[in-house]
Amino acid sequence: MIEKKKEITERLEREFDVCDKHILRINEALEGLGVNIPMSADCYSNLTTEQVRCIDQFIFRFSKLQDSMGAKIFRYILEYLDEDITALPMRDILNRLERYLIIPSADEWTYIRELRNEISHDYPLLETDVAAILNELFSKTDIIFSIYSKLKSVFNNNRHA
Repeated sequence: MIEKKKEITERLEREFDVCDKHILRINEALEGLGVNIPMSADCYSNLTTEQVRCIDQFIFRFSKLQDSMGAKIFRYILEYLDEDITALPMRDILNRLERYLIIPSADEWTYIRELRNEISHDYPLLETDVAAILNELFSKTDIIFSIYSKLKSVFNNNRHA
């Protein structure tokens, strides 16, 4: 059992290091964007090449952060808390995280994931739609950061338990 806990601890530490880099890059992208958020469709259609790069970096890093959290850290943290999640579908994992008050709601996490998927796939969207989705995604950044912070707190608060 001690070896299993050590392995989970090492996995969490690795994932937290990776996610810390994603958060750093997200913040750099938002800072480099240099436009008022929410942005209008007109603002979106007049972005400079550098601003488009910042948006691309934001979308990429936001996606990577959410993937790491959803595909790895959520499961690892529940295992770390001695939860048996072996055969649990993602919805049940989200529900458990909600019970631990790590995520605001399973529905909110799912909504953010759907938003992210909408913008990260090259669907033919109107500029007004892209601007609206980006604005919504920008507004969810603090929620993702808060969830991440709670995950790290749960991990750190239970390290020596």
